[in-house]
Formats: sequence, structure tokens, C-alpha cells
Amino acid sequence: MSTSLPSTDPRLAQTAAAFAQWRSRVPRPSPIPEELWSQAAELATTLGVSPVARALKLDYNRLKQRLKAGVPAPVPEPPAFVELSLGLPVAPSGCTLALSDGQGRSLRIEWSGGAPGELSALAERLWEARS
Repeated sequence: MSTSLPSTDPRLAQTAAAFAQWRSRVPRPSPIPEELWSQAAELATTLGVSPVARALKLDYNRLKQRLKAGVPAPVPEPPAFVELSLGLPVAPSGCTLALSDGQGRSLRIEWSGGAPGELSALAERLWEARS
């Protein structure tokens, strides 16, 4: 296991520079600005509390408390495609049923809507009524 600091991470280097600049401008002891704490806590979620605390010269326990207190969870990216079904047919439903008895009698039904089972029951009743 390597004990070297993740100093190659550009985010950590940038945050360390921000801490150094802040420390050079304010008298000690001064509370660390919330923005710097947030940056440190965000880095600690990916790089670990101990390496970040050492690199930024922060108290390990305070950074860990900040981390537990709540770095907002990353927001998942929305899906690229969402299928939305409204229960509507893609094309208008409909059909034509043509029946013939072979003796010259025929029946033609144009049907839109309803279930196919209803169509066959209707055709059967109409055919019987014509006989």
C-alpha cells in the first residue's frame, strides 16, 4: 500500500493552493470558509479522508465529521431515452371482415375500435340473423 499523497490529482492541488492562499490572508485562528470545507469534503469522498486531511493540513476528525454531515450525493444523469406509453394505438385500429357462404350470399363488416373477440361474436350473430 502506497503512503504517498495523491498530489498528482489536479483537484487536490488546486484545493491545497486555495487553502494556502486563504491561510496567508487571514489571521489565526479563523474559521475555515464553508466553500473550502465543501471542496475538502468532496475530495475526501473520492481520495479518502486521511490523504486529503494531510495534504490540506486539516484535522482528520473534523474533516470526517464534515463528510458524515453531508456531502450531497452525486445526482445521477438522466436517461438518454425514456419511453412514454399513453395507452394509445400507434395507428387507428380497424379492420374489414368479409364473409361468404359459397352460394352467393356475403357479409362485409368494417370495424373500428373494440376488441377482436367482439368482432367475431358480432359477425356470427349477423350471419345467423341473415340465414
